[in-house]
Amino acid sequence: MFKEVKHFIAGTILISIIFVSCNSNNDDIVKVNNSSPKFVDKKYVDLEKLHSIDVTQINMFSKESSRDFGRVIDFDKNNNMYILDEYESTISVFNENGEFVKTFGRKGEGPKEFSRPYILIIKKDEIYVFQGFFEYKIVNLEGEYISTHSIHIENPLKYKIIGDNFYLLRGKTDRTITKLELILLRIEDDNFSKSKEIFKYEYPPGLSGPSYDFTYTDWLLISNNGEFYFPEDNLNKYSIIKYNKEGKPELIFSREYNKKEYSKEAKDRFYSHYEQQIKKGDMEFPQSPPVVRKMFQDNKRNIWVIAGETYEDNRNPDYENTIDIFNKKGAWLYSFKSKLLSRYCLYNDGRIYRILPINLDTYDQYIEVYKIKY
Repeated sequence: MFKEVKHFIAGTILISIIFVSCNSNNDDIVKVNNSSPKFVDKKYVDLEKLHSIDVTQINMFSKESSRDFGRVIDFDKNNNMYILDEYESTISVFNENGEFVKTFGRKGEGPKEFSRPYILIIKKDEIYVFQGFFEYKIVNLEGEYISTHSIHIENPLKYKIIGDNFYLLRGKTDRTITKLELILLRIEDDNFSKSKEIFKYEYPPGLSGPSYDFTYTDWLLISNNGEFYFPEDNLNKYSIIKYNKEGKPELIFSREYNKKEYSKEAKDRFYSHYEQQIKKGDMEFPQSPPVVRKMFQDNKRNIWVIAGETYEDNRNPDYENTIDIFNKKGAWLYSFKSKLLSRYCLYNDGRIYRILPINLDTYDQYIEVYKIKY
């Protein structure tokens, strides 16, 4: 039941979210309202393409749905990239230059095998692979077995390593699978038995709201110092809350934003992909996309936000996505349109890894790697 609930939750999130944060005090929150970016008349940043990585043989996502790629891709300290193939139960490794290095693992219960893996995350020189219902296996970077442990966490959705600590975003629902809470935990021991709840929010309509490939885990950004960011009201306004390490809101920054409905191309694609679910009443088309689609923080501690409708929604190859950059104090630095960067992306050490959707004619798939240049 774990996987059915997890994927059902991931596919049905929408509308504004009511936040409940620990130790919040609105009087102490700094508010920054931006009317225009600082750099308007000159270019502030550029993206230099380094290479493309052929990942056609790795099963990362289906042709009809998006995926939370952060669950199955991670990097070691030397910027080698590790990709978990959930279907083949293997891990493929690519070096910093995008060259294939090796693949290890296979389906099974043995020391070097994985059984229904669904999350990969690297902590120092060890790979944690979460598998089955309540288990994780630790191997080294060469795939050599270290240990296996039991874990009892309801609906783990996103892990993040900060120093020696795991941060975990999990989902919680009721017995009827209609209500939803999303909870951020800081794990404070080595066996996941001791944790501290940093914040939680309740999704008022539960699991029945309109949805179009929303990956709400992408709306959460956890910085390398343990601070984190989440939209204030992601379907209605461009406003992001910054929380400190203990879950106290410290900053709200926003910018002027005109909410737009999905394009006809996006709407047509939705109805063609989900015709059966729509007829059954299981899916409803949202009129407008969420404001914040993806966030990441670069080495300058600037916050990148990919906003509104994106290429993945409409699959128009000429569509230019909206990208905004804010500094750590919430000041709006720069805004630009780009076909190079879209919401299927990951950030690592000055580079952006864009995961292209599967080509439906050839079934090829690539990851494009770009270097950020200020």
